[in-house]
Amino acid sequence: MDQMVKDFKISCTNCSLDEICLPRGLSQQEVENLSIEVKNNISVQKGEYIYRQGDEFNMIVAIKSGSAKLVSSDDQGNEHILNVLLPGELIGFEGLFQNKYSCSAIALENLSFCALPADKFDALCAKIPGIARELLKHSSETLNESQNQVMAGTSSAEEKVARFLLNLSDRLSKRGYSSVQFNITLTRQEIGEHLGLTLETVSRTLKQFQNDGFLKVQRRHIEITNLQGLLNIHSGLSE
Repeated sequence: MDQMVKDFKISCTNCSLDEICLPRGLSQQEVENLSIEVKNNISVQKGEYIYRQGDEFNMIVAIKSGSAKLVSSDDQGNEHILNVLLPGELIGFEGLFQNKYSCSAIALENLSFCALPADKFDALCAKIPGIARELLKHSSETLNESQNQVMAGTSSAEEKVARFLLNLSDRLSKRGYSSVQFNITLTRQEIGEHLGLTLETVSRTLKQFQNDGFLKVQRRHIEITNLQGLLNIHSGLSE
């Protein structure tokens, strides 16, 4: 049994994330061809960089386990948290266009990922036409998320925090995790930076949601006890 486990290797053909990762729209043969080139289960520790803003583009990354944050630094050196990354999500493909990364990816906890090397990309696109299509889909989803974030800029603090929680809930649910109980790997300060709120406002809003019976909060653990209540706040239907 031990030898069987040792010899068993995770690849694109047997990965549990195949429905939400890059292979989701590929044929079985295309997935097998892709699996040959993908480097599996690369590990980084909490706080380490997967790649840095400005680095030469060298890989497309699929988060395998753990979570990360996508961070962009402006000309003044101020950091802006663009997104929280979950298992099955792809990052780094924006580097295809300028041959360098436009933001940094940092592990929020011990994390493993798979990598499609950049020097294999052109040959793979010729061999597996579906890869380019799937990357465009992921790129479109990322653009839509960025547009939603911008549109939420004028929302109230309650609406922003509700949207953040609901977004995590929905994405975790699609990955087979609980949609109502999860840990937030961002600190309150980082949530505030991501949403354009102060640390105090984030803490106060979470406490308000708990007092209103929408949540149970214990440090970084969240339990959503009234999903419809959060949906109403997000939709601006609350009083």
